[in-house]
Amino acid sequence: MNLKRQSKNLHMKLTYAAESGIVLIAVLALVTVLALVGIVSVVTTNTDIKISSNYKTSVQALYAAQAGTEEARARLRGSSSANTYTGDTAASPNPKWSAYILTSNSWQTSDDPDYNANYENYIPKHNPIDHTNKAIVANSLQTDISYWVKMRHKREYDAEQAGHTTTSLHYDDKDEDEATHTAELPGNIVYYGYEDSLATTAVQFTSNSPLAKYKPVEIITAYGYSGSSLNKIEIEVVCYPGPPIFAPFYSKGGVTINGSSGKFYGTDTCSVNSSLPPIYTNGSMGGGGNPTYTGNPPSPVESGTLVINVEEYIQVMKDNATITITEDQSGTNYGDASNFVTCYANMAELKLNNVTGFGILLVEGDLELGGNFNWNGLILVTGKIKMNGGGTGIIISGAIFSGDSSQTDSTNGQVTVKYDSCEIENALINQPLKVIKWREIY
Repeated sequence: MNLKRQSKNLHMKLTYAAESGIVLIAVLALVTVLALVGIVSVVTTNTDIKISSNYKTSVQALYAAQAGTEEARARLRGSSSANTYTGDTAASPNPKWSAYILTSNSWQTSDDPDYNANYENYIPKHNPIDHTNKAIVANSLQTDISYWVKMRHKREYDAEQAGHTTTSLHYDDKDEDEATHTAELPGNIVYYGYEDSLATTAVQFTSNSPLAKYKPVEIITAYGYSGSSLNKIEIEVVCYPGPPIFAPFYSKGGVTINGSSGKFYGTDTCSVNSSLPPIYTNGSMGGGGNPTYTGNPPSPVESGTLVINVEEYIQVMKDNATITITEDQSGTNYGDASNFVTCYANMAELKLNNVTGFGILLVEGDLELGGNFNWNGLILVTGKIKMNGGGTGIIISGAIFSGDSSQTDSTNGQVTVKYDSCEIENALINQPLKVIKWREIY
């Protein structure tokens, strides 16, 4: 009996001893698993942090490159006399013009993988003004973002690299040279605008000779940096050409000229562009008297087939308005010869008497001009126009448009409307450059 009990007790002890070993093994296994989980968590966390950090710097580099393109767009606007201007200052566009915007003095030409010593490679300085400086110097208006930017005129070779062929046209080839070009012989500049006096749509095109009256398509390449990340963006931009000019006075409806004191000159006062007809209307001409006309042809064009969507141009330009007119004005000045502005009014009828202005006047509604009114630039009106000149009269140097086919515009008294392509260019020069192509290269 005692032997049985002793045997049973011994068996239980051996069983407990065996189970104690298993527990130890289980504990060790659990500790190992927890250690592995901890290691994996640490590695994963570190990897996530690195991925997050790389993503952050990559995004920052993209934003830096975008900031570079925006500075270039801003600094290609305006007059070449402006101290921040970085565009081509040649009288006619220079096919080899190129310029850089740098945020660091440490930049070197070797940093540009596409550097071409045959180009001008200016680094324009704004304080003091030096548009043709070539010494490396930080010339950016930004101080806390890292990027550099190159600007140059678009050439035929650039268009061909993007896919232009004689059967897949990216531009209107007007230089009578359809040969394939090379980087060393890149062909003519590609311009943007209305390539002839009857064009209603702005296009890209080439010409046999430099065209001072048109602006080239500009290629802007920006490199943005953040940490070890680099981003490259390339865009193509064009100067906004405004509406096509068929005459200094365009009317979608009809025009009535009362009296003999009206003067309408289609000859370009600026002596840059070819002469236009003095008046172009999609309706008919009326009135009495013997007004003065010059241009080509030297008399108004009636029932013309070329139609301008005045409302569409107003919608595009009104977002850039610097002045909003909310009531009739008398004796007011808008801008000056060195500061062309954009004015916008949305009224059933706006009356302006004895007003002087420089720039663009946009009116959604009717417009009545009176007294001594003098405007240099562009006037666009969705409704009808009525001009009542008194004293020295109404003088418009540039062009004026009305866009209501159901209304008839009229002039009375001393009214002078003369085509001036220089004043039109001055009025449009501060409009934002339009992006026609955008791509992120890396």
